[in-house]
Amino acid sequence: MTAKDYRDAVDAVSFRPDFVPHVLSLLEAHRKEPVSMKKPALKTVLVAAALIAALAVTASAAVYFLSPGQVAREVGMDALAQVFEGEDAVRVNQTETVGDYQVTLLGMAPGVALSQLDDGVNAQKTYAVLAYTRTDGTPIAESGSDLTVTPLVEGYAPWQVNAWSLNSFLASFTQGGTLYCLLECDTVEPFADHTVYLAVYPGTHSVPNTQIFSFSADGAIAYQPGQEGVLFPLPLDPAKADPAAVAALTQEDAPPASSAPEADPADVQADVQLLPR
Repeated sequence: MTAKDYRDAVDAVSFRPDFVPHVLSLLEAHRKEPVSMKKPALKTVLVAAALIAALAVTASAAVYFLSPGQVAREVGMDALAQVFEGEDAVRVNQTETVGDYQVTLLGMAPGVALSQLDDGVNAQKTYAVLAYTRTDGTPIAESGSDLTVTPLVEGYAPWQVNAWSLNSFLASFTQGGTLYCLLECDTVEPFADHTVYLAVYPGTHSVPNTQIFSFSADGAIAYQPGQEGVLFPLPLDPAKADPAAVAALTQEDAPPASSAPEADPADVQADVQLLPR
């Protein structure tokens, strides 16, 4: 059985709504049994209950979020959903806190040829799927959030290579109190010999600038002191690096690193376009 088969099997497990209370009531009933009850029997019951509870937790965690493929289908990208369900996709499932949100990077497809998805289009794209929940457990009802999502690459200033220079698009929707976001951008695989991040920080489509990020002489990227945010490192294959493509991108399509925007981040905003559907 492959890892994918195992995940699919676990995802298919369903439990009745009163499963947890039922297990707890059984445990309570056995706890109140007379002390003359045979210990091996009690031990067997407790072990079995623990295994069942562990399975319930595992299954619950597995189905808590939609899969990246399901998210793609929800926004009408069935062909991309097949990519996410194939071997080229990468499951990440890393969760970090950003302000009032728990942000989970569910997975990514690092280099997808749009010619495989839409006839007549010849371009390489990277897709990433995220899930947002509120830290206080309040369901999210609106389809947008006050968070910015952008790829960044160590060795290149955040204002040089980002969601805007990489022609990003964003689709989002809510389901079950969770906000799902699907980001599309020009493929980041040419940068695979560098550390590539997916940055998430407060602000609605806030362009990276020097008040949000620091950029050191050795090319390291970090948030400024007091600035909230997370840098998800993206798992890329260094063999996919393409220095020639990077040179063309950074010389022709991006501003030089020296032209760092210094305005207040609240005043430096641009719209990341929504995926057309």
